[in-house]
Amino acid sequence: SLSYQTTRKRGKMKRKVIAGILIALGLAVMSVPLYFKITGSQKSNEMIERFEHMVEQETVTEHEEEKEDCGQEETEATISEEDAATLAKEEVIGLIEIETLDIKYAVMEGTGNHELSCGIGHITDTAGIGEKGNCVLAGHNGSRHGTFFTNLKTIQTGEVVKLTDKEGNQYFYEVESMEVVGPYDNSVKDQGEEAELTLITCENKGTMRLIVKCSMQEVVE
Repeated sequence: SLSYQTTRKRGKMKRKVIAGILIALGLAVMSVPLYFKITGSQKSNEMIERFEHMVEQETVTEHEEEKEDCGQEETEATISEEDAATLAKEEVIGLIEIETLDIKYAVMEGTGNHELSCGIGHITDTAGIGEKGNCVLAGHNGSRHGTFFTNLKTIQTGEVVKLTDKEGNQYFYEVESMEVVGPYDNSVKDQGEEAELTLITCENKGTMRLIVKCSMQEVVE
């Protein structure tokens, strides 16, 4: 009958509308991680660019001061107020690079949600970059904001980790060992007399911690 056909058509249209809504919701859900990954990557890249510019200007300034001491003309070279304010606000203390793993991120002071969503975090009660003792850095494994330390488990003994501080000093560490420990094993922060570096990330779906121990090999000032 006509009434039956009308009801049937309405049912089909309703199902199509519902299907369209579900598809739209599915696409929206899928796009959120992509959005965070893109914006997080942009944020990280901006911080790296600002940090490298600051180090470059710091180096230029040092050279100009040396010229001035020798009686040569001084040329002004300073980081922009905007870049300096941004880096100070974000508490960027350095840059980490592991060429073999295609890792290059800003090192932030602290390991809160904000710091670890922007780059690699320095555990505050451990030695600073290049200092004697154990400098401990932590990074996410599989973050929606970036890869960070996702590939750290593939690092090999003998590979090099490079850290650069705000003065432009470069510290080269060699990977010595790798192990998996419990999430509350604080021995990874133990301090010694030698300059060491420890890298930490999650393992086994966050239930354990992957620890990479490195020793200082070279300093370029």
